[in-house]
Amino acid sequence: MKYTVYKITNLINGKIYVGVHKTNNLDDNYMGSGVNIKRSIKKYGLENFKKEYIGIFNNDEEMFKMESKIVTEEFINDPSTYNIVIGGSGGFSYINETYWGNNKEKQRENLKKAHERISLEKKQKIGKYLGENFGGSNKLPQNEIDRRLKSISEINLNKFGWVKKVSEKLNISHTQTKRFIKKYYNGAYYQRK
Repeated sequence: MKYTVYKITNLINGKIYVGVHKTNNLDDNYMGSGVNIKRSIKKYGLENFKKEYIGIFNNDEEMFKMESKIVTEEFINDPSTYNIVIGGSGGFSYINETYWGNNKEKQRENLKKAHERISLEKKQKIGKYLGENFGGSNKLPQNEIDRRLKSISEINLNKFGWVKKVSEKLNISHTQTKRFIKKYYNGAYYQRK
């Protein structure tokens, strides 16, 4: 295992990113995990970046020591760098191994403690925010309900096999079909008991 400190340079604007990586293969094409460097690679294309190793070590202690000397407060405040966190702290694998450990029971216990520290009000706010911004609405507009009901009006919902027919007609899953019918259809329909 090799413990590396690397520098990635944007060949278009000259900005740099310094990071650490442990690997068995120095040619593994790893290009950093920082948010800013990932966005920049996506924006400019991988071909516009150059990676070079500035340190290769046999242990993580030396690797983090070198990173901490380079990626300082001054370094992250420099507008010509992509780094946003001071180096030498170990990244996610360090956090995972030291805080969470390899013990699954300890992980569950720590997650439960972290969950308990969040108030119900805060959980509700988070849930509402996620639902509004990422979950979409689970209410169909009335015109869509009417369109769906009209398009399946010729299908006999009292006969076995109606779910498949309706699902194909509306181009939705069987589960969505059953939920739609149960919620919006005002008549009898065939159900397996």
